[in-house]
Parts: sequence; structure tokens; C-alpha cells
Amino acid sequence: MKLKFYRDYVIGKFKESLFATFIGVVSGLAASLLDFLINFFHTLSFGLKLQFFHLIVASVYMSFIASMESRLTIPGLVLSLRILRENVIIPLFMWLTKFIGVALSLSVLPLGREGPAMFLGTGLGQYIAELFRVPRGQINYWGTIGAAAFVGAFLKTPLGGTFYVLENRFGKILNVDFLINGLTASTVAFTIYVYLRGFHPLIHVEGHFHWNIWDLIPSAILGVMASLVTIFLLAVYEFFKWLARLVPPNYRPIAIFPAVLLLFAIANSHEHIHLLEIAVNYLPINEVSSHLFPIKEVVGVIILETVFITLLLSFGYPGGIILPLIFIGASLGNIVAHLSPDKLSIFALTGAAAMISAAMNIPITAVIMISEMSHQTLIIPEIVGVLTAYFLARSFKLLKV
Repeated sequence: MKLKFYRDYVIGKFKESLFATFIGVVSGLAASLLDFLINFFHTLSFGLKLQFFHLIVASVYMSFIASMESRLTIPGLVLSLRILRENVIIPLFMWLTKFIGVALSLSVLPLGREGPAMFLGTGLGQYIAELFRVPRGQINYWGTIGAAAFVGAFLKTPLGGTFYVLENRFGKILNVDFLINGLTASTVAFTIYVYLRGFHPLIHVEGHFHWNIWDLIPSAILGVMASLVTIFLLAVYEFFKWLARLVPPNYRPIAIFPAVLLLFAIANSHEHIHLLEIAVNYLPINEVSSHLFPIKEVVGVIILETVFITLLLSFGYPGGIILPLIFIGASLGNIVAHLSPDKLSIFALTGAAAMISAAMNIPITAVIMISEMSHQTLIIPEIVGVLTAYFLARSFKLLKV
């Protein structure tokens, strides 16, 4: 009897792994296509000097689809978590329009990738589960596996993507079955993605990675700075959300177009930090992680990106928050590095991890993500910054369901 139970258990887990692998393959292909479109639209519009026309198209498109489905104005992370908790399936129309909207917006605006990736991955997981006639009660579970796969591939962080979905979906509860299947799907999706789109660190930094005990002091300082910036971010975000409530959902993207145009012009005119390429090739993250800039200039770019992302997310543009948070955190590290310029790379990565932890309350994910994205392991300095930021800002999570 025990042998039969064990055999059935092993067969069941093997089938689950195969299914997770298939979800990973499909997610990897979809993430690769989306990355190709983002880069293609970016190259086309900037190469032909059509950036402002591109902005108009993106704004009109988002207003048009918002008039048909107002939920598409909700940030992807929040929307996918609501859908999973309500135990409903994402309509195919919503998925397709979101996919196109993400390609149009991320190719020209400094937003993140993980929010749309979680939404799109959730939909893919649900559709595949339906296709294979999985019991209704398990469809959203496999939707969550799809979310982990898409995030892991699209951000080049399979383990970080799995924990990102785990911490946002299940809180601090360790769901071992999800972790195994999610990591399987995410690893397969990442493998497909890097094969098609190239293998290189998302955060490419060079320099000395030798730290000592005295470096833990600026790491803690970065945690404090990240928590203060998070409070500022949240205040600005709440203000813009309040303004957005005064405008019907279908008019929101168009209503703030003049402000977006102004911010875009400022970012586009910056000589040293190419903010508009953050979701395309991650260039601004690498710039502030590799070269010291005047503190006044870095503070100005942090404020610009803060206003940019909070305004865009409040008024219905599709995008995520992780890449902007990494940029802001790395910029904080750039400021601190004026005390010890040869430690710029250490402080940039520590600041990036601290900022994710502070704004999203996901400390485990923060350390894993930055390690995977940079291909560098700075566990102790990062943990000091991450935990300092987490405990100081745990009441100020930026995106709440």
C-alpha cells in the first residue's frame, strides 16, 4: 500500500514538472517576442526621430483600450493578484491588448518589466491549464506558475522571479510545491529567453568587490536612505492616484499627456544618464553603477524618475516598478560612493537591493534578484542594507492589493 502511494506520488510530481516545463517554454517564447518588440519599437522611433509621435500613439492606445476594459489601468502586479484571489481567468482580449500596450510603452517610457510580466505570465499559465483540461480549482495555481516563469525570464532572474511571485502571492509563507514548480518553469523560460535574446547580466558593473567590515556602515546608511526615498515615493504616488480618481479611466492616459511630454523632454535631453532606455537595455542602471556623477545631478534624476513612474502608473500606463527601483537604489549608492569611489559597484548593488526591499517589502527577493541580475554575490553588505530598509519601511509598501 505504501509502495503504491509512493509510486503515485512520484508519478504525480513528475507530471507536474513536465507541465511546469511546458509553461516555461511558452513563457520564454512569449517573453522573447515581447523583448524583441520593445527593442524594435525603441530603435525605430529613436532612429527615425519619432519619439514624440510614439508617445502620442502609446497614450491614445492606452486610452482606447481603457475605454473597453477599465481594469487595464491598474498596475500589472496588483491586477494579477486580484484576479488570482478572485479565482477568475484573464480574458484573452485583455491579455492581447496588454501585450501590445506593454511593447508600446516600455519602448519609450522609463518603467519596469515585472508588473506586466506577472500579468502576462498569469494569463499564459491559466490558458495552458485550460487547454490541458486541468481541474478548475488548479487553474489559478498554474497561472501563478506562469507568472513566475514570465517574470524570471523577462528580468533574467529565474530564482528571483520565483521568489518575487512567492512573496507577493503567498506573503512570507513558504509554499514548497509552488517553489519547485515555479523554479522549474522559471528556469526553463529563462533558458529559452537567453538563448533567443542573448546571455549577459542585466546589471553590468565593473570594479572592486572586496568589502570589509567598515563597508557595512554605508550599507546601513543606504538602507536608511532607501526607506526615506520610499516614503517620498509613496507620498507622490498617493497624490497622483488621488488626482487620477478625478478623471474617468479611459481619459487618464490622454489627460496627463502634456506632463508626460514635459518629463520625456527633460529625460531625453540629459547628456549623461539615458533614463528612457531603462526598460530596453537597462543602460541608466549600468551608468550610475559604473561611473560617479555629481551628487546634484544624481538627485535630480532620482526625483525625475520618481515623478515619472508614479505619474505613469497612477494614470494607467502599463509598466512595473522593479527596474526603476533598482535604478533609484543604484543612484543612492552612487551618492554614497563619493565617500569611497573605488567601492562604487558595491554601494550601487547594495542600494539597489535595499530600495527593492524598502518599497516592495520583499527582502529575500531583493537579495536574490540583485545577485542574479549582476552575476555578483555581495550577500553580507546587501543583507545589511536590505534588512535596514525593510524594518524601517515595512509599513510603506508601494503597490498594495
